[in-house]
Amino acid sequence: MAYEHGKITNEGIAKVRERIGKGFEGRQPWRTEVSRDTIWHLAHAIGDLSPLYTDREYVKKNTKWGKLQCPGVVLRCYDTLSAPGSAGLPEGLPGVHSIWSGSHYEWYRPVLEGDQIRAESYLKDVVEKTSKFTDGRTVYMTYEAVYYDQTDACIGKRSDTYMRADRNKTREKGVYKEVEPLAHWTPADIDRFQEQYRNEKRTTQRLWEDVNVGDDIGRVIKGPLTPTAEIAFESFFGVYLVGNVVASRLLDKHPMLMVPNEQGVPEPPQRVHWDNKFTQDTLGLPGAYDLGLERLSWMCHAVTNWMGDKGHLAFIDARYKRFNYLGDVTWGGGKVVEKFERDGKKMVKLDVHTINHRDEITATAVAEVELESRAG
Repeated sequence: MAYEHGKITNEGIAKVRERIGKGFEGRQPWRTEVSRDTIWHLAHAIGDLSPLYTDREYVKKNTKWGKLQCPGVVLRCYDTLSAPGSAGLPEGLPGVHSIWSGSHYEWYRPVLEGDQIRAESYLKDVVEKTSKFTDGRTVYMTYEAVYYDQTDACIGKRSDTYMRADRNKTREKGVYKEVEPLAHWTPADIDRFQEQYRNEKRTTQRLWEDVNVGDDIGRVIKGPLTPTAEIAFESFFGVYLVGNVVASRLLDKHPMLMVPNEQGVPEPPQRVHWDNKFTQDTLGLPGAYDLGLERLSWMCHAVTNWMGDKGHLAFIDARYKRFNYLGDVTWGGGKVVEKFERDGKKMVKLDVHTINHRDEITATAVAEVELESRAG
């Protein structure tokens, strides 16, 4: 059966591979313009309130662009892979769960207030592997998008890879059953986290000449993760957050995407990001977990806090290693691993990561930053 619900079949994989190189005609992107509100809302969804994103007077005085910048992960809003009312992944594997496994972003300049962005997006690659997560067939699907501004200049590129897994096998395998119980925090713990938030620091100037291999870039705290925080982040990107007639049309187009809730109403599987019981019943995991994109944004936050107002995050390549569950506290950080020059630009390479309160690395990344030089 080519479309056996929740199963990875040869026919299903072949059907997906037919879409390699093809886009998503007829879909409307979630956003098309970078407004002040767009920037403000994303800064708050991530928890990065840098004046580069929030203070017009500050950027006029302190940056060469003179405009508000937007956190770079915003690019995902401007292509049609995750268009509201559409399935995020192409046909062929209905009901097969999707888990973010990696991301690659390039920015050729900052995303700025007033930009009008269009994108070309398409399925780039399909690879079948075995995985301990299901003890069976797993498919990795990579999507790529290239972004252009109002002058038709290319301003960036991204690719995201998703692991497709049989929900039943995932639940039966129970790889993560031995994970310690979901976190529970005391008022004293919350006070400790509050103090770390109050003490967050960002650099306004970082000169290339003053950087040394081995330098620590500092840390940013995120969490404890809550359902409210998850919905705040995901609502910015419009990922499957639909209701009423939009949900009805999604059900008509992709009935196997939906999972009935405890009241018998079909809902998109996005509940795995804020509903513990649903996630336990559906996937056999200890609880609900975050999006890979969210941890990517946190690693970017650690880098941009370190690099200074005139630095430019040009590239990041990330891998998501473990689940980040509701209640988890996460810190983003990293270190300098290389200094070099490229095309006359002063560059630094960083190893970046997120680490949870269990001292587990939950994501890793390599980033490249262009820094201001004392020589000008």
